[in-house]
Amino acid sequence: MNIKITYNWLLEYLDTDATPDQVREYLSLCGPSIENVERMGDDHVFDIEVISNRIDYASVLGIAQESVAILPMFGKKAKFKTNLLKAYNFEKYYLTHDRGIDNKKLNIVIKDESLCQRFTAVVIENVKIAPSPKFISERLIACGIKSINNVVDISNYLMLALGQPVHTFDYDQIKGSTMIMRESKKGEKIFTLDEKEVTLPGGDIVMEDGSGRLIDLCGIMGGLNSAITEKTKNVVLFVQTYDKVKIRKTTMTTGVRTIAATFFEKGLDAERVEPTLVYGVELLEKYAQGKVGSKLYDIYPNPSQTRV
Repeated sequence: MNIKITYNWLLEYLDTDATPDQVREYLSLCGPSIENVERMGDDHVFDIEVISNRIDYASVLGIAQESVAILPMFGKKAKFKTNLLKAYNFEKYYLTHDRGIDNKKLNIVIKDESLCQRFTAVVIENVKIAPSPKFISERLIACGIKSINNVVDISNYLMLALGQPVHTFDYDQIKGSTMIMRESKKGEKIFTLDEKEVTLPGGDIVMEDGSGRLIDLCGIMGGLNSAITEKTKNVVLFVQTYDKVKIRKTTMTTGVRTIAATFFEKGLDAERVEPTLVYGVELLEKYAQGKVGSKLYDIYPNPSQTRV
């Protein structure tokens, strides 16, 4: 697995005097293998190999963390400007920002808690679908991801920034405002965002709505029937972690492979979920003019134990 990030994006997290070529050289000696540095306008794009047991550095934040640990050994300054994992907490964010009434409700059911270590969701209402700000679209394109619109692009931007895949649903297309996570039955079908029909072998993690329609092949690709479109007004911002073995099995048996699946099948830190969601709320409010329209739904039956 390889990811791409840009040097200027890295500098939003990292205070360093290392040049792009020095970052590549020194990190490659001791940590992530940066296979190539390509100049792109006034920026540089790093092409980084991610090995299976180091998914933690597969993001801008992850490379910043590695840089803080490695660059000083070579006489280069490297300090965090900000650490989003520590800075973002939903309760604090919610209480310090002006909010309206929690108008939108979700009925969430998880049939088997082993499918999903942590499930978070929040509704953002009255969004305006539009092209993304230039800096978001340019960064995504530089990193090999197509720019679609502000809401979809923000979900991809979050994944590259923090290493946590994110999904967005059109809230008004979720029948009964109900999200039921369960295992698929053999032969069930879902039309995914790429407009393909996928027949499921059974035992896959899926989401159905109140009408029984499958709306998400969880951890891999969303359903076309709940996709963000130019008519979307209300968005479910959805951030979670899954059983990595099931994600891997589904990608192998269905042949559906995505960047998100590559992250999930390696196992992600559930403690990264809430900071990602809150950063997403901030971006959707700023760049899609939405407002928080629900409480935070956070289902986390077996929290990770703090390690010293």
